[in-house]
Amino acid sequence: MSHRKIPALAVLATLVWLSLAATAAVRAQGPVDSAAPDSAAPDSAAPASAVNADDGQIHPQFVQGNVWLMAGEPAMSNVAVQLAGEGVLVVDTGTRAMADELLARIQQIADEHPSPEGPPVIRLIIDTDSTADHIGGNDLIAKGGRTIVAGNFARDAQSQGLDTAATIIANVNLLAHLVAYNAQVPQDQQVTLPENAVDADVYDTHFDGEALQLFHPHSAVSDDDTMVMFRRSDVIATGDVVDMTGYPHIDVARGGTIDGELVALNKVIELAVPEDKQEGGTMIIPGHGRLCDQSDVVHYKNVMTIIRNRVQYYKNQGKTLQQVLALRPSGDYDARWGLNPDWTPRDFVEAIYETLPARGPSFSMRNETLVPASASITSGRAF
Repeated sequence: MSHRKIPALAVLATLVWLSLAATAAVRAQGPVDSAAPDSAAPDSAAPASAVNADDGQIHPQFVQGNVWLMAGEPAMSNVAVQLAGEGVLVVDTGTRAMADELLARIQQIADEHPSPEGPPVIRLIIDTDSTADHIGGNDLIAKGGRTIVAGNFARDAQSQGLDTAATIIANVNLLAHLVAYNAQVPQDQQVTLPENAVDADVYDTHFDGEALQLFHPHSAVSDDDTMVMFRRSDVIATGDVVDMTGYPHIDVARGGTIDGELVALNKVIELAVPEDKQEGGTMIIPGHGRLCDQSDVVHYKNVMTIIRNRVQYYKNQGKTLQQVLALRPSGDYDARWGLNPDWTPRDFVEAIYETLPARGPSFSMRNETLVPASASITSGRAF
């Protein structure tokens, strides 16, 4: 009996090896057709291997639904574009230096998807935060579009020569930060301000047949963050709340906190719905780096929670910042998440330490949606 099992196992092993080899060969060819829209992706869609190419060009990549990722900005900063029949919506505008290239590529994919009235025009811009790599192209991208103006407003705008560039939407805190910034720099360095400043935790709107929800997490990477949910396309653009290139850049000076960041990550996880075997489903466009899904954000959140809880544990013992830094609480994750020379593991740990209470609990199942995490835990299990 045992002698007959050996050949069968050998055949099975051979079949498994051949299957793995075939799968690897398919994956090496890039995304399969089923991941594309109803028709094949246009020529402007870059292959996956070229998405983050540092060649000074923008590479459009179809995500799903009506949403595209415009990759190729410095530091792998991402721009999201919703492209439909009547208009184009842009989430973040990249750096000022890449704005001409970004606009050209947006116009290219718009030309490839014309409506009966012609190529869609940029109508709306959403800024996810006030850092230069997300708002640097505001002026040029807005002027490359046009706000829809109707009725008496259209007549007044035409007669008075009013600017009808694309409308910029952002959180009210972002507007305040940019006003303060513009007051300190020469006019040629000033950033175009949002016309629509939102002061709400959730802002619902509709654009070109798709429901959009703008979520404002309190004190995450900063106090001016916005995350955008494309409900029909099933895509979330998170801004820098999620960063697949490194630790979240918590800007303490602009109101960022580690606990607010974890709350925001839990919100992304709550909004996302995975597909088969917890993979795929809702696609997530991070502020920097590759496309991801819910499982990627769960892992990201778990890493940040572990590091945060270590720092809180040491701070509860009365250790100073220098003592905590010497213990390297992020050391076992730095090889993956600590490679950004502009935001080092030391910077990240320092931001965590500064925004945690002198004595507080671990970030827990009970208080994972509260800020600060020092809120009392009445039930549940801390982890």
